Amino acid sequence: MFKHINGSNKLIRQIKQEGILTKQQLKTLTKKVKRENRYLSEVLLEDITLPHEEILKVLSEFFNLPIVALKEKRVSPIILNLIPKEVAEQYSVIIFKKVKNVIYIATVSPENKQIIEFIRKKTGLEPKIFITTPREIKLALQRYKSEISEEFAKIIEDGVKEAIDSEEPAERMAQYLPIIKMVNSIIEQALSRNASDIHIEPQAKKVNIRFRIDGILHTILELPKEILPSLAARIKIISNLKIDEHRIPQDGRCQFTYGDREIAIRVSVMPTLHGPKAALRLLEPEKKQFTLVKLGLNRRDFHLLKNEIKAAQGMILVTGPTGSGKTTTLYSLLQMLNSDKINICTIEDPIEYGIEGINQTQINPKTGLTFANGLKSFIRQDPDVIMVGEIRDAETADIAINAAMTGHLVLSTLHTNNAFLAIQRFVEMGIQPYLIASVTNIIIAQRLVRKLCLNCRSAIRSPEKFIGDYNNFFDLKKTFNKLKKLNLLPSHTNFEDVIFYRPKGCPKCNHTGFQGRIGIYEVVKVGDELRKAILKDYLEQTVKKIALGQGTLTMAEDGLLKVFSGRTTIDEVLRVTQE
Repeated sequence: MFKHINGSNKLIRQIKQEGILTKQQLKTLTKKVKRENRYLSEVLLEDITLPHEEILKVLSEFFNLPIVALKEKRVSPIILNLIPKEVAEQYSVIIFKKVKNVIYIATVSPENKQIIEFIRKKTGLEPKIFITTPREIKLALQRYKSEISEEFAKIIEDGVKEAIDSEEPAERMAQYLPIIKMVNSIIEQALSRNASDIHIEPQAKKVNIRFRIDGILHTILELPKEILPSLAARIKIISNLKIDEHRIPQDGRCQFTYGDREIAIRVSVMPTLHGPKAALRLLEPEKKQFTLVKLGLNRRDFHLLKNEIKAAQGMILVTGPTGSGKTTTLYSLLQMLNSDKINICTIEDPIEYGIEGINQTQINPKTGLTFANGLKSFIRQDPDVIMVGEIRDAETADIAINAAMTGHLVLSTLHTNNAFLAIQRFVEMGIQPYLIASVTNIIIAQRLVRKLCLNCRSAIRSPEKFIGDYNNFFDLKKTFNKLKKLNLLPSHTNFEDVIFYRPKGCPKCNHTGFQGRIGIYEVVKVGDELRKAILKDYLEQTVKKIALGQGTLTMAEDGLLKVFSGRTTIDEVLRVTQE
């Protein structure tokens, strides 16, 4: 029996009656459908040697469904985004129109009732089905980015023209449709490129729009200066800020719907020499999954953290600069601990993502709620686990250490360049070395490197010369052998077998050569030997010497592990570790 369809024999009979395929062609198709367990219509339409026009007519009559030519349709990016691109590609199905509560779906497999039902439930809209070819759907998806670019350019052009031509005040202009569409379109464009932040930056004679993608800022637009008042006013309106306040910084939040995605946007507006600068952080709580597995930890560090997180008390510290992924690491650790058997409390600045089952509090210095006094209050809330967003001063450090000594597991962050400096930083705050040594379980330092696009990465042809160029920074062969000795690389591989890659660029990665980011780590376990040493000498070099002797990897070494496995480049590791 053919896949999920009892009427396949009827369809074959109708094709025979029309005389559009030979007996041999039908026999070959029948075998392919059975062998690959696929839909008959899908197999018919994907074979480029068959007459698609005639087949489409037969399918249209058989299923009583209209045919659609997608090449004649200009599909809105918002409509395309009603279903994930991956679903569209896998099942050769696309939404090309929406009228009120009805969506128009083009498919090559009208028999596939499951995918139609999935789309109906996902969108909450009623489907109207059309038949098309796999090629039509593929071309429509390929046009996706150019459609966005054309539509984006037109919306920006209309918004700029409205702002320049109008004599209305900015507050009123911000309510006009062209300005509303322009701001919405900038946010949509950022989301379509997987940007984490939008920067709107006034200069002397222009306004720059930049997106942060995989940790790197890219200039997307340069707009005339006249657009700034309307643009800034619109951003203030959607984030509930005071439109007429231009002298002091303001922070706000708003929600944005993009297709079926709900995006939380954190907004910061700052007065500058050339006018208000806005930074928008794009957060997607439903998309974010906090798990240790997804952090990119190597096998050794993963198992070390997995074991140490079970401790009933003590302190786990995560260090690194802003934007290095510390919050994601902390949330992943909390999610691992999260259960109805323990009480987890956090105090953060700000709360980036809400986690079900965890009691999260945001600091508010205006009302006197700081990390220090929030932490004091939490001790009276009978917590098992406490997460402090950041230890910034001696008072917070002192309270956190006392909590860690009295039956609580405390997680927090610290600003140091590496894990080995964390103890020294505490001492500089005025904390006694014996206190730090007694409560600290694990210190993690981290950075984020961009991952090579697997679709277009390019192997380096002359690795000998390439390796020589980096000898001043790393001993690549020595590091390879260390990683192999620690069983972090396959035992049968040799350094000479390593393939190094460079970024190339393709439509899939927006021609950057990179797609997504991954962490590189230093994970230091504070065991008995290190505790004893800290009492005598807490300085960076001493801590580092002992930790490395116990098998700890530096961030650079962990980064090179990702280089040897083809996931990133040496330049990326250098970019984030040579500070």
